[in-house]
Amino acid sequence: MSSANIDAAIFSLLANDATLASLAPGGVFRSTSPPNISSPFVIVDLVEHTDEHEMGSATPALEDVRYQVKAVDNSKSMLGAQAAADRIHTLLNGATLTITGYTSLNCVRDERIAYIEVDTPGFRFAHAGGIYHVMVDPT
Repeated sequence: MSSANIDAAIFSLLANDATLASLAPGGVFRSTSPPNISSPFVIVDLVEHTDEHEMGSATPALEDVRYQVKAVDNSKSMLGAQAAADRIHTLLNGATLTITGYTSLNCVRDERIAYIEVDTPGFRFAHAGGIYHVMVDPT
């Protein structure tokens, strides 16, 4: 299987949460946001997808997926990005995802992310979030 259905479950959970939408009104995007989007916004990136096989089987017994999920805010302060990241954590950490073709086994944060990126003079972007580990059983 591909990660498309797992991706869809992550995006659905994040994009359909009213609280996150109020904290990150720019929206939820894969890898990068469109130009001139309001901030904060959320970026979701697939970091790693590993198939775990049982001996002698070509069909994966488990799929182990990691996503970087972060809020990005055009701000000198971490406050807006961190507030959205806290909501992301509430939604994802310990979540039982509804994924077409899979049984959700685990979703936890492995690592935290928090940094300020300086683009051109006067443009700063606060990033806050984490690496989320999703383990699923293909059914």
